[in-house]
Amino acid sequence: MSKKPEGSDSLFGRQLADLPDLLTVEELSTWMQIPVSTLYQWNFKEVGPTPLKLGKHLRYPKAELERWLATLDRREWTGSN
Repeated sequence: MSKKPEGSDSLFGRQLADLPDLLTVEELSTWMQIPVSTLYQWNFKEVGPTPLKLGKHLRYPKAELERWLATLDRREWTGSN
């Protein structure tokens, strides 16, 4: 089991505007309340927010999260028609 980065739990429940400009996979996982493995799968399948690759590390720019969230059809997530 991997150790969470210091302070990643403090992202839970925060508004998008209050997030750091770049988030680690672990930080985004905490904020979105989804498994880290889901973010890696999305990256592999080229779905979801597009991360930056810094060396061997992925970082998610807040501006990219805003763009991606704006493209989502909320009906897909709520089951509404």
